[in-house]
Order: sequence, then C-alpha cells, then structure tokens
Amino acid sequence: MSEKLLLKAYTINSQMPKNYVEGELDFCRREFTYQTFDVELIEVDDCLVNDQGFIYTSYFNVHKKSLLNPDYYSGYFNLKHYLKKVIFRNKKETDPDKKYLLAFNEWGHAHYHWFCDTLPRIYSVKESLKDYYLLLPDHSSYIKEIGLKSLELLGLHPKGIEFIKSNELLQVKHLSLVTLSCLPGYINDHLISRISEDILRRSGNNSLKPKRKLYIIRGNVRYRKVLNEDQVLDVMKHFGYEIINYENMSLEEQISVTASARCMVSIHGAGLTNMIYMQPGSNVLEFRRDRIYHNQCYWHLADAVHLNYHYLFGTPDDDLLVIESEGCNLTIDIGKLVAVLNQME
Repeated sequence: MSEKLLLKAYTINSQMPKNYVEGELDFCRREFTYQTFDVELIEVDDCLVNDQGFIYTSYFNVHKKSLLNPDYYSGYFNLKHYLKKVIFRNKKETDPDKKYLLAFNEWGHAHYHWFCDTLPRIYSVKESLKDYYLLLPDHSSYIKEIGLKSLELLGLHPKGIEFIKSNELLQVKHLSLVTLSCLPGYINDHLISRISEDILRRSGNNSLKPKRKLYIIRGNVRYRKVLNEDQVLDVMKHFGYEIINYENMSLEEQISVTASARCMVSIHGAGLTNMIYMQPGSNVLEFRRDRIYHNQCYWHLADAVHLNYHYLFGTPDDDLLVIESEGCNLTIDIGKLVAVLNQME
C-alpha cells in the first residue's frame, strides 16, 4: 500500500459575516478557525468496494480513510455487518488490468456533498484522471445527471466510469483512493475556489456583470420551511428579487441564472450550494437558527468563493432541533429581514 500527498493540510481562518454582531456567534466559535485534511492518493490492492464508498481490505476490516469520519460509525462495523454486507454479499469481479479510482462517500449523491466533498477529491487528481476508471454509486439519479455533467463541464475525463450496484461488492485488484479534503460540512478553500473559477470560465460566465437578485424557494418539502414565507416573498418582491426554484432547471440553467446574480437569499438548504456559480464580491443571505447546529457549511462556502456572507436567525418551531438535515422550520422577523436586505443593496 503506497500513499502520495496531493495537498497538505492547512488552517482556515474564517472571515466574519458582513452583518456580524459581536458575541452573536459565540455559540459556534469553533467555526472561526478549522483545519483541512491532508489530501492523499492511497493505493489499495485486492479489496472490495461497495456503493457507499466503503473499502474492505479483508472480509473483516474496513479501510478507515474510506469513511466520512470513523467517529460516526461507532459499533456499526460489527460481526453482523461483515456477515451480511461483506461475506454473503454478491461480488462482481473487475478487470485486473484496469486502474480504478474511488473519490466518493455515502453522502456524495446529495447536491452539496457532490460539489463540496466529491468534486474536490476528483479535481485533486485531474491531471492523472485519464488513467483511471472512476467508481460511482449506481443508485443515484442525481450523480448520473448533474454529477456527470459537472465532470464534463470541468474537463474531468476519466478513462471510463463504472457504477457500483447497491446489492453487490466490486472486487478490485488495483484501486486508488483519494481521501477527503476536510471534514464534511467544512470547506477546503484552495480546491473549491479553483473549481468555482473553472466553472465560471468554462461555462462562459466569468465576464458577466451580475445584476439579478434571487430568492430560492424549496418547493414542496416537509422540513426546513419558512413558515411565514408569504410575508417574506412580499418583501423580496419589493426589493426586486426573482423567485427561483432550482429543481426545475438543468445544470446549465442553474449556472447561468446564478452567475448573473449579485444577491442570493435562501433558508439553509442545498440550493445555497449554487453560490459556487456566483461572481466574487456578490452577496449571500442565509436564514438559520442560533444556539444549536451541526456546522456552518454555507458561511464557509461563501468565504471560500469570496462572497459577502450574511445571516439572519429565524425563530425555530422546535427549540431542540437543528436546521440541518430534516431540520426545524423558521419564522423570519420581517423588520430584521428588511434591515439586512438594505445592507446588501
């Protein structure tokens, strides 16, 4: 097993939000500074790979660096797991003469995690990608549509792509693993800023003068809703914002619309990932809750791509529920919304 260092770990000191009030973010001081990871290319021979991105170096051992975070899996890799998920799982042989590349994890089929976790790993080996067959999960329509288009847009062309089915393990003779660039929910600024620049340049949107203002709605969802969205929409329209639903757009349309925007507003959610298509110096406002949280991923993303990040704490409908994942709903204070929108003008 050999290891090659692709990008050394470094410390990121977050720029404070443009509307930061001293003491208001004390509950998340750990977000002010964080460390990225060493990005490594690790060669693993004679292994098994599943559609979650787990690498098994034997029937009873998982490669720790193929996991999102080993701490997440306490007690998960037990005898029952290895019997059901490894020993008795269908196995598919791959061509022993081919070199395979693994750069995804089990969250990689989600929009944010594809762009902020998976793409940076693939981008790290862009010069040698042509020598590899890229492994991806078969179950994700998102990856087969948006994911593959994003690879094409960035000029990331593997020798081939092989999809891993949910009910099987791939037996791989020669596998290379690109490790995570940072803990999920945090951003490796060096890689993300280059990806953002490449997307704008390759899509022909890097010379646009952004003028539009966008409010992103989440459509028909059960969670993370703006409970007084009718009132919020009245304010947004008064300020000249367009109401956008990315779910109805192709990747090309999402990039074009977002690159032409100087302001974006949304409750915490995957749509905010599209700030990666905005021009540096543009503005982002995220509706969040205070006190409890998993991470401040969109603050970090805005910082990485040189945007002016603003936040507005809404009132949660559940005091014990974070905003992330299947999170709480928010009621937005209209007076505070008007104030921050004026600041963004």
